[in-house]
Amino acid sequence: MNDRSLRVGLLSRLGPVLVLLLTLDAVACYFTALHFANLVYDRWLIDSTRSLAQAVRSEQGRIEFDVPRVALQIFQFDEVDRTYFKIVSARRGFLAGDNGLPGDPTVPSNGIRLADATLQGQRVRVVSTRIAPPGTDDSVSVSIAETLIKRTTLARDILLAMVAPQVALVGIASLLAWLGISRGLKPLTDLAAQIEARDQNNLTPVPQARLPREARVLAERINALLVRVDSAIRAQKRFVADAAHQLRTPLAAVMLHAEWAQRAPDGATEREALRALHRSVERAGRMSQQLLSLARTDPGATNAVELKPLDLVALARRVGEEWIPRALKRDIDFGLIVPDTPVGITGDDRLLSELLSNLIDNALRYSSPAGRVSVIVEAGVRPKLAVQDDGPGIPEDERVRIFERFYRMPGSDGDGCGLGLAIVEEIARLHSSTVEVSTGSDARGSRFTVVFGGPPLQRSS
Repeated sequence: MNDRSLRVGLLSRLGPVLVLLLTLDAVACYFTALHFANLVYDRWLIDSTRSLAQAVRSEQGRIEFDVPRVALQIFQFDEVDRTYFKIVSARRGFLAGDNGLPGDPTVPSNGIRLADATLQGQRVRVVSTRIAPPGTDDSVSVSIAETLIKRTTLARDILLAMVAPQVALVGIASLLAWLGISRGLKPLTDLAAQIEARDQNNLTPVPQARLPREARVLAERINALLVRVDSAIRAQKRFVADAAHQLRTPLAAVMLHAEWAQRAPDGATEREALRALHRSVERAGRMSQQLLSLARTDPGATNAVELKPLDLVALARRVGEEWIPRALKRDIDFGLIVPDTPVGITGDDRLLSELLSNLIDNALRYSSPAGRVSVIVEAGVRPKLAVQDDGPGIPEDERVRIFERFYRMPGSDGDGCGLGLAIVEEIARLHSSTVEVSTGSDARGSRFTVVFGGPPLQRSS
């Protein structure tokens, strides 16, 4: 189970971005601090180089550098860094300073050049200039170098001064992001609270008026689920109510006949009671089976339908053969009128077998004694499956009501329970087919025709 918080997840995705920005900002701050530290101390070195160059003079055409030792000591004194200098004449060569300090003889006259170098194992910053004292044709190179301790310290201080507010800013941004995410997720938490506060009987839609667009999508999906759940619960309640109501009568008859058999004074009476008990049990069993079939074809069972290509002729032959013994028992002429070639449709074999069985059972129950029942398959753009009998027929004003659950026409002699045609209606609806009720051939009996490939279910007279 993943119980990770969405709020934490969003912040964890935002956190690395903030850290990356802070890192890039720190790098930029470091180079900025280093630039300004170098700028400050480079200016001091340039001024020192020019001051030292003023100590170089010409005496009778000869270059001289004469600075008191005390002045040089003061010039080189620094509690943090070490300062080096070097003075070289183009003619006389090295004049003063540290001979190991690298110079730059290519510096133009009166120009300044900055460079980084290494002296005695330490990195130094070197400033070089070249002058030509008046009264001589010689030139002098003056170089001053300084270690980088003060520069590094200043750059670090500047960096800390710049980064500390940035870190605080990232912290404040993270806090504001947390608060913003919490506020942004509030519609979801409110929606969850509304759903949690409901009891199991409250399946009304979730209000969407004040929800943002992203949350409305979730609310719409929840409402669609609530509609399906409500439909399934209603179908279940209706099934339970129908089952309880309809099974009460046959079960009461079972109890009555069982008590009659127990109290029978002789064998003949007992056998008659047992035969009546058998008929009651058979009727209760059939009603239970039809109730289960009806439950499988309720609107909530649509997803259980497996539509596959099948042969309507083979289906009619297979189901019709199962009813031949019943027809022979009642001395009914049972016929099958089908094409010689297969008639292909797309449907659920199990449900269509149930549909045809109910139509045949209904025809056998209400057909005339020694009458005729026919199962007919017709090919075409819209294939047809029909069951026809020669019974008393169905009045036109009753053809609308016969598909209602548990409805039986007044004066009906059959022992049905009023569920067969309701099952036919639901199965036809699941196959988007049309059920037509009409008078049979020779203006006798009834004909029920299922037309496949048509619009949603409708009844025709």
